[in-house]
Parts: sequence; structure tokens; C-alpha cells
Amino acid sequence: MTIMDGLTADQRRAVETIDDNLEIIACAGAGKTGVVTRRIVMILKSRPEIRPENIVAFTFTEKAAVELKNRIYKYAHQELGNVQGLAHMYVGTIHGFCLKILQEYVQQFQKFSVLDEITTSIFIGRNNDECGMTDLGLLGYKMYDVEFFIKVMNLINENSFDDRVWPPKISSCMSKYQETFYKNKYFDFSLILKEMINQLETNEELRNIIKNKIKYLTVDEYQDINPIQERLIRLLFELGCNLCVVGDDDQTIYQFRGSDVSNILHFEENYGIKPENKVILDKNFRCTSAVIDVAQTIIRLNSNRLDKEMQSASSWKHDDGSVTYSEFGNTSEEYGFIAEQIESLHSVGIKYSDMAVLLRKSKSGAELSHILDTYDIPHIIDGVHELFMTNEIAASCAVFNFLDKTIDGEQLKTLWNNVGYPIDAISLDFAVSILELIDLAAIKGYSDFSIQQVFHDFIVNLGVREIEGNNNSEIILYNLGKFSQVIDDFEKINFSVAPKSRIHRFCFFLNGMAINSYAEGQLENTYIRPDAVNIMTVHKSKGLEFTAVFVPQLNRNYFPAGGHGGRTIWSLVPKDCIPNAKRYEGTLEDERRLFYVAVTRAKKFLFLTRSPSSTSKNERTISQLLIGARQSKFIIRHNGNVNYSAMGIPPADTINAPVNLNFSILQDFFDCPYRFKLSFFYGFVQPIIPGLGYGTSMHEIVMNIHRRFIDGDPVEKAELSEIVADHFFLRYAPPFIEKNMHGKAERSIQDYFDKEKNQFKNIQHAEIDIEIDLGDNIKVNGRIDLVKKADIEGNIKTFIVDFKTQHGDITECINAEQLKIYALGYKELCGEKADYMEVCNLDNGDYQRETITDRTFEEVACNIRDATEKIRSNKMERKCNKQKCSKCYLNYLCLSKEEKSSMGLM
Repeated sequence: MTIMDGLTADQRRAVETIDDNLEIIACAGAGKTGVVTRRIVMILKSRPEIRPENIVAFTFTEKAAVELKNRIYKYAHQELGNVQGLAHMYVGTIHGFCLKILQEYVQQFQKFSVLDEITTSIFIGRNNDECGMTDLGLLGYKMYDVEFFIKVMNLINENSFDDRVWPPKISSCMSKYQETFYKNKYFDFSLILKEMINQLETNEELRNIIKNKIKYLTVDEYQDINPIQERLIRLLFELGCNLCVVGDDDQTIYQFRGSDVSNILHFEENYGIKPENKVILDKNFRCTSAVIDVAQTIIRLNSNRLDKEMQSASSWKHDDGSVTYSEFGNTSEEYGFIAEQIESLHSVGIKYSDMAVLLRKSKSGAELSHILDTYDIPHIIDGVHELFMTNEIAASCAVFNFLDKTIDGEQLKTLWNNVGYPIDAISLDFAVSILELIDLAAIKGYSDFSIQQVFHDFIVNLGVREIEGNNNSEIILYNLGKFSQVIDDFEKINFSVAPKSRIHRFCFFLNGMAINSYAEGQLENTYIRPDAVNIMTVHKSKGLEFTAVFVPQLNRNYFPAGGHGGRTIWSLVPKDCIPNAKRYEGTLEDERRLFYVAVTRAKKFLFLTRSPSSTSKNERTISQLLIGARQSKFIIRHNGNVNYSAMGIPPADTINAPVNLNFSILQDFFDCPYRFKLSFFYGFVQPIIPGLGYGTSMHEIVMNIHRRFIDGDPVEKAELSEIVADHFFLRYAPPFIEKNMHGKAERSIQDYFDKEKNQFKNIQHAEIDIEIDLGDNIKVNGRIDLVKKADIEGNIKTFIVDFKTQHGDITECINAEQLKIYALGYKELCGEKADYMEVCNLDNGDYQRETITDRTFEEVACNIRDATEKIRSNKMERKCNKQKCSKCYLNYLCLSKEEKSSMGLM
């Protein structure tokens, strides 16, 4: 069996086109991921001069990247017989690629961190004047103004990569914005791309590196590329790489973020693609002919689209009543109908998790959720931010409102008594009494206070733990863990603020921006997904498929969405500065594309419903989309008496959810599986400490020293102080701590250099990426600090070296599973077995070494598979002993008072 088996003629043509640039127009359900992965493996098979690091694949999401990389490994094993070097192939988002290149090859950006949407908002809220926000007449203390300013800056940065002339006020704001982020060693997502383009256009050395490195570029979901991403793709193309884009103009749904459908509509002429190198994959293997006909009936109404006709190639047959529409007098009736159909479909064997309700806007989620609760239907609301609606989070917020003196102790106790967890009164009184002892005004140094530590200590004193067999206690812990992440987001930006002011700002954050920014904790667990109906927006559903899909509230001004009133970005940004500015506003054609995406998520059952909105007068008449869909010859009005059959139901996906782990996470699991659960399931975060970043800085320093030797530019001892100064960075340390730790780092590097300089000529690799693919959607990735070779009694031996920075005994480290994983990763990367694993403590020069044997590989592969099985089945036992538990920062969530007492930990 070969990777070409089972392909259609068009799919085969796409896979075999590897010498010319290629455009793949892939309709929904056309098997594009399988085509792309086969083409990549075909390149490696047919072009021996091409190495995995010469191939780059851009995906729209990290989830899509995981699926793509897993399939590449599968076909590489099958077709090439090995997966050597695949760890060096970049498969991921455009932003991730740019960050990796910038930090790999442009020294000044090695210290930079990336702020996500939430931490960007917090950062701008704190630095609103410096960022240029007030220059535009916006108020930094208003949440809406911060969100509005971010939209404006994203719009500007994503369209500011050429010599376009901007109004002076906008130009000044752009400069201030970037300067403020850079001064604080931060990127936001738009600045990463902007800087990458700047470097490619001005840094000749980087241009040559990229030109020699990237030979094949694949861009998935090309229809949703925005202007700055398109500019980057064009630059990479102009450097000589083979370009393959994959997408579908009918599925362009992110125009409000700047995606421009004209990119895919005019790709042929823009890039000079030969007509024969445009492949249309028009066979849909997912949906029945009835579902496809509804989708086609709507999308044909669009005039701005490529000429193509999707065809059904699904083995699932249409039954009368599997594609219907219904109208109701009110939303309670509509949502009750949805609940009844879910129950009926579940009764004939369809899993709850194989059904989805797709919303145009998330606001309908709460009312629908309430109806499903009355039917006892398990469900998950994805993308609806309701963390702060829970009792445990209201009580957690109250801890800090108490410190901010806006509530008293009795109010705080009342809120915790409402949580639904058995907290005894003595523990609650004690926890509050400890809070009363905190004198914020008396704490002088900002590094002497941690909001996170206050939260951890309060939970310690309450004695909140997981109660075996009590599902509610698990949900509470998920949400408390999520609140720990909320604290971390805030303190990452505000750690250097004086304690009293920090608490006040934190409470302001909790009562404003945070409320609409966080989902409940259990929704973040990607390893375990319960059998529950999925409620999500259509945008969230992109790339997914379900046996049954419900699309409710098909009313005008809801779906399709109506125009937005109030202030718009054009009140600050002139439209003539933005090419094709109207795409940001959305049109009926855009709404048809979104409806097309919603419909084509369904394999067999599709329910289109409406009722007059109970909350908006503007959303009470029938949607143009539903009127259009009813023109399909397959759709019928649901008569309320459809009997579903178990015959012909598409089987549920039996593929295990991907488990992608890194070495540190696995080491945490092997050390104590339950601590892994507390950290990576529940999400509890360690308090920030002033020295955070010391280990990372030391790794970067030795990496740069090692790479200089590899590149034939050996470091002289006189340069060490400058190298340390260039790379040493502690974001949270006060000046006196930074000075002391900087001196410590320099002494450690000087000692390491003196001891090892004669061995630097033996270095083979410094900081190399490795991946282990164990099949069954199990992958482990990480980085090896150093690989060196040495002559031992006339034999050349290979050493894998891991650097540590903490003081103390490192015997535990050499016996840890982490190093054995490194050994297996190196074997998969290079196809050869290393001889020794070695740990070096940079702080004290201590070394430990262990021999690598064939049994090492067998043991670690078995242990990873066992760990994955336990993670997927939520079976993570405790490994308790006095020495281990005394060092565990989460022992308070694990051990009872009695257990702590018996171990002497109280």
C-alpha cells in the first residue's frame, strides 16, 4: 500500500505537482489535509537534496498544525521508513514561524516575550499614555476604549508594511506603540509579523539565511490571509521557495480581522501560476448530497467567487427528515425543539459529542444552555466567557476586594459558604484572620508581595482539595485553577507595582476587563473532552465536523448579522489608508460564506431553526439565509414526528485526541502524576519570583557561546562579560537582585568556559529541536541543550548534555525520565544512538553521567505510552513522601492536614 492509494485523480495531481508552484482549491470535506501531508512526504521522497528543515507549512491554528504534523509522521514512516529530521520541519502558525526565526537569528529579540490578547489589553491599560492611546483621544481606564484601541492598532500594523503615508497623529501613535512594547521586551501578534517583514527587507544576512533554508512553503487556509501575512508570503516566494497555497474562497470568514478574499481569487495572476497547476478538489467526503445541496444553494448566490461545484462523495445517504427547517413562536420553543431532537438522535446511538449547536453570536449560549439543563443534556459552551458567573470565582474575587477594603470579613465568609464545597467554619475563620494580618502599606518592596501567593495561601488555609467521587469538587478546582491563571496574566504585567496599588488595580481588572475574557476552567482541558453537546460560534467550528448540526436563530440582523452602531475604527483611521477597507465591515456575501461553513460541518443531520428574538426587536423576521436555504430540493419542514434510525449513521470518530507533551511536562508527570493534574489539568500557576528567567538567560548565554564555536567564530574569554550582558534578563527582579544574580551568572559562565573551552571544538549541536512520534496521536517535543562528541580510549562517543542552574544534588536529574526522552529524541532526529546522557549544573560545575542502552529507548517509549493512557483516562495517582511533598508548591491541594501532620510538614 502506498500513500497514493485511494486518491482521486485531482488529489493525485496535487500530490505529484512538486516542481511547480501550486494552487489547491479545496471545497469543504475534500480531504485537503491528507493531500498536503502526502505532497510533503512526496517532496522528501522524490528530492533527496531536500531536508525536512527546507520545508515550511503554515496553518491557521495550532490544532491544525498538530493534525498536519501527525499525518506527516504517519506517511513518513510508511513511505520513507523513518522520520529522521522531521523535528526540524516547521509546521505551525505564521506568527509562530516569525517568532522562531526572529529569536533564532536576530539577537535583540531573544529576550522578547509574546503577549496574547488578554495580556496585551492589560499591558496597554497600564501603559496607555506611552502607547499613544491618549493621543487618539481614548481613555486608558475604560475597558471599551482599550479594546477599541487594540483593534485600531491591529488594523494599522497589519497594513503598515510599505511606504504608505499616514496622518501625523496615526504615524506618531504607531511609533509610540512599538517603542513601548520594545522597551519592555514584548511583542503582540501584529508586531511579530511587522518586525519579520522589516528584517527580511533590511537584514541581508537574514534574507540569505531564509533563502538558503526554505525551499518549499505550503500555506493552508490561504483564503483567510490578511495583508501583512500576504506580504510575508510574497517575500518568501521572491526569495525563491516553491509555493503551494490551499484554501477555499467560499470559506473566507475572517474578513473582520482583515482577511481578503481577493488573495485567493486572484492568486493565479498575482503569482503567475500555470492553469494546469491550479487543482480544484470538489469532492466532499464528509456530507450527504442533501447537506451539500443546501450549502450550494446559498453559496451560488455570491457573485465574488471562483467557478466550481461541490459534489458529494460521502458514503452516508440522505434520509427524509435528516435535513429540515423549523419556525417557532419564541426561543423557548425553538431551544426545546433542539433539545428534543438531541435526545432522539442520542437514543439511536449518536454520541452527544458528535452533535453541535452553531451560533452566529455567543450571546444566545446562556439561554440555550439553560434549556438543555432542564433536559439533563450534557453540553459544553465553547467561546462563552462565564468563569466569573460561578460562585467560586465570585468568592475568589472577594478575597482581594477584602484586601482592598471594599467588603468586610462577614461578606467574604458568606461568599465562600455559597461555593458548594464543604468548608468548615474554623478553617474559614482562620483563612480570613490571616488575610487581616496583611498590611499592604507596610510592604515596601514590590518583590516581597505576590497576589498569587496570597491566593495559594488562602486556599491552603481553607483546606480545599479534590474529593474523590465528588464531581463538583473537580469543577471547583478547575475554576480555581483558572483564577490562578487570571492572577498570573495580571501579575506578569503589574508585578513591579507597589502592593497596595497592585491590589487596587487587580480588583479594577477583575470587575472590568477580566469578566468577559475567561471561559470556565474545565473547557481548557484539551486532553479530556466529555461526551457532551458542543455549543459554539460558527467561527469556532471551522475545521470541525459533526454527525448532527443545529443552526438556530436564523433571523435578520442575527444571521446574517446586522450593521454595528456606535463608534467604528474609521472614526480614527482614514479609509483611504487601508486597501479595500470595506472588507472589515462585512457584507451579505460574507454572511453567506459563514452560513456555508456552518452547514458543511454536518455529515448527515442538519436542522435550521428560527424564532423571533426575545431580546432584540431587530432580530424578529426570517433570515435571508433561511429563505435561500429553503430553495434546496432536499430540505423539508420538520413535522415533529420524525423517527430516526440507527441505520446509516456515520460512526463516531474513534481516533484518540492528540496528546502533545514536552519534556518538562512529562518529567512533572513522572515525578508525581497528581501534581501534573494540578498544574496542567486544573491550571494552578506558581507565584512569580524575582529570579524568574535566570535559568532561561543562562541557557541562552551558553547556547550563543556554543553556536559561535560551531560557526567557526570561537569566543574569547574577554568577550564573556559582554555576552552575559547581552543575554541576561530578569523581567521581575528589583535592581539589587538583578545585579547580584547578574554577577552570579557571569562567575558561573567564566568557570564553565575555563573548564570546557578545550572541548568546544567537539560540539555538534547547540539547542536543537527534537520530536518523538509514538503513533496513536502521541507526540513529545523539546530541545536538547548540547550534543558533543569526545574521544574515549580511541572511540568517538556522543554525549547528550542538559544544563541545570539550581544548586544542590543533580543525581536525581540524571536518573530522571527527561534525559532518557532526550536520548530517544536524538535517535529519531539523527538516526544514530548517543552513548551518554550528561547533566551539568552551571552554578556549581557538578556533572553526572549515565550510559544509554537499547533498553533506555524501550523503557522510555513504554513509560510515555503509559503516561498518555493515564492522562487520557484521568487516572493520575499521588506519589507522596516527605522529601517529595515538602518541595511541592501544590502540596496543599493534595494533602489533608492529617497527611501533612503524619509527614511532619505542618
